[in-house]
Formats: sequence, C-alpha cells, structure tokens
Amino acid sequence: MRTERDFKLAEADTRIAEAERNIRHVESLLPQLTEQGYSTAEIEGHIDLMTEALHHLKEQRRLIASTLH
Repeated sequence: MRTERDFKLAEADTRIAEAERNIRHVESLLPQLTEQGYSTAEIEGHIDLMTEALHHLKEQRRLIASTLH
C-alpha cells in the first residue's frame, strides 16, 4: 500500500519530469530564434539557471528518498 510519502515522492518525480520537458522545449526553440536574428544569450543564461535548479531538485529528491527508505 502506498503511503503519503510515496505520493509526495511521485509528485516530485512528476514535477522534475515536467521541468526537464520545459527545459528541452525552450532549448529546441533556440535555433529557430537564432535563425530569425534574435540574440539567445539571455535565454541560454536562463536555461543554465533552470538546469542548475533542476539538478538541485533531483538531489533533494534523492536525499529525501534515501532518508525515508
């Protein structure tokens, strides 16, 4: 039987997966923006920050899971 903590970990997994999809989507738009003459340096900086935040979320999730199990 799944506990509340299992549901919370599953929710964290879902949010992490959504963040990964969002980052990939934004990255996929960069070539098109560059082709249209837009500077993407600021967007790339934001992607770097998003990727770093995602890394920290994954690490927190791993630590929580290891503490609970």
